[in-house]
Amino acid sequence: MRRRLTSGATTNWPLVLILAAAVTAFAPALTSPFWLDDYFYLLAARELSTPAYVRAAFTPWGSEPLLPFTRDFWRPLAFLWFELLQPLAGGNPLPYHLLVLAGHLAAVVLVWLVAARIDERRAVRTIAAGIVAVYPGTYQAVAWISSVNSLALPLALGAWLAFLHGTDRPGEVRWRPVVLAVLLLALAVMTRESGWVALPVIAGWHLAITCRWQLQSRSAWLPLLPFAALAVAYAVIRTRVFTEPLANREIFDWGSHAWRNYRTLLELLLFPFRERLEGLQGWRKLLQELSVPVIPLLAVACALLGRWRPAVLLAGGLISLLAVAPNLLGIGPRYLYFTVPWVALGLAIVAADLLALLPLRLRPAAPAVGILLLGLTTYATFDRVDEWTAWGPGQQQQWVDALRAEYPALPPGATVYCTGNVPGWLTLFDGVNLAPAVRWYYPEAAGAVYLPSGIRPELGPADVLFVAP
Repeated sequence: MRRRLTSGATTNWPLVLILAAAVTAFAPALTSPFWLDDYFYLLAARELSTPAYVRAAFTPWGSEPLLPFTRDFWRPLAFLWFELLQPLAGGNPLPYHLLVLAGHLAAVVLVWLVAARIDERRAVRTIAAGIVAVYPGTYQAVAWISSVNSLALPLALGAWLAFLHGTDRPGEVRWRPVVLAVLLLALAVMTRESGWVALPVIAGWHLAITCRWQLQSRSAWLPLLPFAALAVAYAVIRTRVFTEPLANREIFDWGSHAWRNYRTLLELLLFPFRERLEGLQGWRKLLQELSVPVIPLLAVACALLGRWRPAVLLAGGLISLLAVAPNLLGIGPRYLYFTVPWVALGLAIVAADLLALLPLRLRPAAPAVGILLLGLTTYATFDRVDEWTAWGPGQQQQWVDALRAEYPALPPGATVYCTGNVPGWLTLFDGVNLAPAVRWYYPEAAGAVYLPSGIRPELGPADVLFVAP
């Protein structure tokens, strides 16, 4: 027993170090206040009864005013987490943050386990898990409470791991793990539709790697049929039996913008430099532009060289970008969260191949270089999370604190007209995020309205004007 524990500690110490790095990188988020969409979910969880909330969360193309996102997205399990946590945590952000962080750590562990399953080399699992753990570009997918839908990623990775266990022998299927894989993928896509990006990897790996020489046999295709049935069931539910579109075309549609978004995501993938409102300029922008063909060309090169494992994984990463490229509301590096694991696994295999070509005298330096890179990316992610916490949730909380200091209480039915130094992202979409934040702190208030500078409203008897300092 002692020998087994010693062997496990020797083998898995990089995973422990990587998980510690992830916790360190996202530590500033644990003290982050609520921000933007968070207040929609909190308010709905408080104001709606549990049956009403559950009904709204599970209804595709919903019309519940307190939970407007149910019209645009069918993510019932992500929505339900607020209903479960709000009665226990109330206005304390920490439990919500811990849930999202736990999901991220679970994704890191699952990447480690998947890597160990598909490639026995220790370097592959270490490199892949390290990239996923502290990749700087997708920090908002972990640091923001509303990113609880990121829990779809560990569910999707768990689905692939279960499927690998059930189909690792060509021509032989163990159905219990396969059924588990389908159930986990179902939970993933009910948490966020991006969970579907695992399916091309699952199918591609099964057909190109596991059953490459048995493709003419029905047994090679049989394990994929339950996933096809799941896709049909999802489409029926999401479209309300084909009476509604599969996606809201006001926010998600194909057009020339989709290619621009796809290219932008490729630019961000290898070089996720810190975002700037004015956009990147100079050598950083040039480096991003030059990096666009790298992953596509690497995938093609791997396929031509017969290295099908990295080819399938890199292709899966490229396909996953199609799930977010049609977004009409803008694109950013956080949308790469469901792309990074597949690319990380593919790059890890290529990196392990290259490490094997190093002269023997240089190989002992590889762990030290890896630890150095892990430390640098941990610091980069920590710095971004810390900065985002200050200018995002921190600024909104300052605005809330100033409002509550000026108006400790509001009359029932009051509307707060907001002007002055209102944080810019609170004014987006006509200030739609102001009302739920105000109503969370003033339960009897009617809501809030954003006023551009210079406009003075006609106030009702209970209304107030708040000029933010």
